[in-house]
Amino acid sequence: MNIKSIARRIGKGEFHYFLGRFNTVRRAHSRIQSVRDAFGRRHALVPLSCTSLFQTENVRQVVANIRAEAVHIGFQLPPHIIKEIDAFARTEPLHPGNNPDGQEFYYQDVNRGYAADGRAVPLGGIRNPIRCPAIRRVVYDPNLLEVVKGYLGYAPRRVLPILCWTFASDFTDAQRRDLKHHVIDYHYDVGGFNFVHANFYIVDTDRHSGAHMMMRRSHDRKPLRMLLGSAVANETDVRREYGIDNEILIEGPAGTGFIQDTSCYHRATAATRGDRLMLAVRFS
Repeated sequence: MNIKSIARRIGKGEFHYFLGRFNTVRRAHSRIQSVRDAFGRRHALVPLSCTSLFQTENVRQVVANIRAEAVHIGFQLPPHIIKEIDAFARTEPLHPGNNPDGQEFYYQDVNRGYAADGRAVPLGGIRNPIRCPAIRRVVYDPNLLEVVKGYLGYAPRRVLPILCWTFASDFTDAQRRDLKHHVIDYHYDVGGFNFVHANFYIVDTDRHSGAHMMMRRSHDRKPLRMLLGSAVANETDVRREYGIDNEILIEGPAGTGFIQDTSCYHRATAATRGDRLMLAVRFS
């Protein structure tokens, strides 16, 4: 159990860290935001264009898939958007892992997880990636926003785009954890009262280059011990609770997209043979 940790977060005013774990709270939050939408009291995100980057998908079916499985795999990025985001990520300064204030380095200087100055850098993030026009097109895409609205039950007001490299390396899992690369462990997100993520691989990604793993249907039926405990769980416990048949590995070529309720259990495989570049967009 993780009651003390939860209590500390609540003491800091982070009420969502506890309350956002419960589906009843998330549904109530959605209804409140929907009412506010009806009275025009919220400033929602609006599309940049009437034309979508994605082939038309049945919004109702996509939403139903996420509700049932916690994920919908689809929304393939077009080649010109992939190319622009890839070029942007290879030329922008990067910050190490979860430290936006850390000393910057560049993609071309990284070799097997080490920067040119010898620092171990399993991850490299890009500050304020919304500066990239192609990323803005993705974030404010009309079809994507329709799916997000359908799933959340209200028009999203906040968006957080994250563009991050995961570098192929020979680090052990213990070393990765010490270097703040915690996403290799199963966990669920508790970053708000309600949220959904759109994720896109910008380079070809497989099980040897940081592909995303998840447990289907683990977003809405967690036992009390998992709701009140740490958001991180070991693989054995997660598999025992949900069954190995619900575990899926999302691999695919550059442009592969998937929309996910990240309150499900999910993790990244360790990148050992190839780098991963992923755009993750959090809507709330």
